[in-house]
Amino acid sequence: MLMLSERDVHVWSTHLDRDREQIAEFRQFLTPPERQRAAKFINPTHGDRWIVARGYLRQILSQYLDLTPAQLVFTYSQYGKPALEGSLLQFNLSHSRDRAVYGISATAPIGIDIEYIHPLPAADLVDRFFSPAEQSIFHSLPVETQQAAFFHAWVQKEAYLKACGTGLNTPLDQIEVSIDPSTPAAIVAAPSEGISYIQKLEISPEYASAIAIGSDVVGGASPGENRTWQKPRRIEYMGGESHSFETLI
Repeated sequence: MLMLSERDVHVWSTHLDRDREQIAEFRQFLTPPERQRAAKFINPTHGDRWIVARGYLRQILSQYLDLTPAQLVFTYSQYGKPALEGSLLQFNLSHSRDRAVYGISATAPIGIDIEYIHPLPAADLVDRFFSPAEQSIFHSLPVETQQAAFFHAWVQKEAYLKACGTGLNTPLDQIEVSIDPSTPAAIVAAPSEGISYIQKLEISPEYASAIAIGSDVVGGASPGENRTWQKPRRIEYMGGESHSFETLI
């Protein structure tokens, strides 16, 4: 059984393209509704990737709870964020193309995002969804770095929203983050003070990724008490692939 201290965060990642035997194994972990959801994908590859992402999530969480993957029961907030029934363990997952990432914390709200870096109208999207201050910084960057800047900022915004649990109900232009891809991830301005730490994740050169961690229950404060936020003592890479997260301290 894996142990997770209050101020530590675990990050997992995996490839989603698997052989038929592995997909069948992950499928066994899923509930009938989850299997039905996977079957609804028009593209079979997308359905198989969803099965692996969900099955791997169950496999990971089971190691912290001393349960089998199939025994886990998920509940959902009004905005669709999943949680574990009967456990304070916090988790979040994201997948894009062939990669999935997972963040696990003992009690603090957590959000994680990964995006495959591909050509898109970055300037148009920034002008549509980012704040005026972010737009100014973005357009001041060399054109050749703007695509990387967009994804650098986008995964931060997504991770923040997922940690909050509100999804796109919070406008993206209300969350200001680091834009320059050569700089660390940072929350510049945001409507919630509950999400206080964000970190860029170096998963692969083909992907941008970030993790955001909240403070609602860090330190064990009771509801209504003043909370002194402490950043995670350690964000530790647990497994799935052979890259290093030594900088995540």
